[in-house]
Amino acid sequence: MKNFKFYLMAALVAATTCTGFTSCSDDDDAESTVNPATRVVAETKKHDTAILLCTFGSTYNESLDVYNEIIADFRKQFPQTDIYMSFTSRTCIGRAEASTGEARYKLDQWLKAIGDAGYTHVAVQSLHVIPGEEYLSLMNTDIKKNFMIDWYPHIDVLKGANLLSTDDDTDEVAQVLYNHYKNKLAEKKNIVLLMGHGNPDVNYNANTKYSEVQTALHTLATNKNIFVGTVDYGEMLFWPKEEEEKAVDRIPVVPAAQMIADYPGCIYSQVMKYCQDNNLEPNEVNVYLAPFMSIAGDHAHNDLWGIEAIAENKGLDKVELNTNEYSWRERLEKAGFKVDRTFEAHPVGQADADHGIKDGCGIKALGSYPEIRAIWVNHLKEQWDADAWENGEGYQPEV
Repeated sequence: MKNFKFYLMAALVAATTCTGFTSCSDDDDAESTVNPATRVVAETKKHDTAILLCTFGSTYNESLDVYNEIIADFRKQFPQTDIYMSFTSRTCIGRAEASTGEARYKLDQWLKAIGDAGYTHVAVQSLHVIPGEEYLSLMNTDIKKNFMIDWYPHIDVLKGANLLSTDDDTDEVAQVLYNHYKNKLAEKKNIVLLMGHGNPDVNYNANTKYSEVQTALHTLATNKNIFVGTVDYGEMLFWPKEEEEKAVDRIPVVPAAQMIADYPGCIYSQVMKYCQDNNLEPNEVNVYLAPFMSIAGDHAHNDLWGIEAIAENKGLDKVELNTNEYSWRERLEKAGFKVDRTFEAHPVGQADADHGIKDGCGIKALGSYPEIRAIWVNHLKEQWDADAWENGEGYQPEV
């Protein structure tokens, strides 16, 4: 669910930004190869150790503030280091720099700039939630193969794991979320739904992390009225793609009982079964929505909340029927559920803001919790003085 007009603009901004870096020379071909991160690292370097925080990125203004909070947490715990952040999305890089002036370059640009700057130690911390495809590519290809083995085998490297790396991590995250929603969950007529990203490949065991979090939450919540789904993993979608294609006016054509039997892991099946087990009709249930992602970006605003659809209706408090956007909120409201639009939501009156607002958005993602940010920090802190540092010299061919 993308705003095409915005992304076209962001692409133009990114192109203009790149041009700005090459405008000081008549030799366009030579200057176009200049790594912009090199200048930033040269101006920043004060220590022998660097920390590179790695994330997909976001184009939403409110999310950029969360990234700054994450950076601040790492600076507080690691004062004798220089800290950088990499976005893996080109579009997000262009938007962030155009909006804030802050550099969030590509991973390979940061790695080469850091490697050439004379650092003796480089810690790389993933801000991913699960150990999915992008996380594995980061650690195995970008860091180990490229940086450690091929480019800079002499530099000692420490790799910080994703958020849900251990069972203890899962329990900690579940406890933080339960504490936050405890009062809501005490009422049987309330449901909390969390949207994760997920990997579409069923062979990635990383998707089981979402189920493990839900299990941990159900251990804490007596009513078991909090559920975790995804935007990209088939078994944990709102409803299966094959049923989505058949849906009429955002309602499955098959009865709820059949959906529950055939697709028990989907969000629609889980909430309908919850209603069934508790003798509740959908119109008696209040639903609270939140992203189970590091920040509240495009997925949270549109796949979860359908903010663009709200904007098309000028903020009217009704189910939108004139758009092809199929957010969780729209589907739930069409099914009769009451989705709360006041607690931790994007202000309806500012739904048409160009990719978020600087202040006032209440959508709360994982990175908004200091206790959850601390888990990422601790993944590095717990290994900092241990034997976890390694370099690529042992992987070099014998001469």
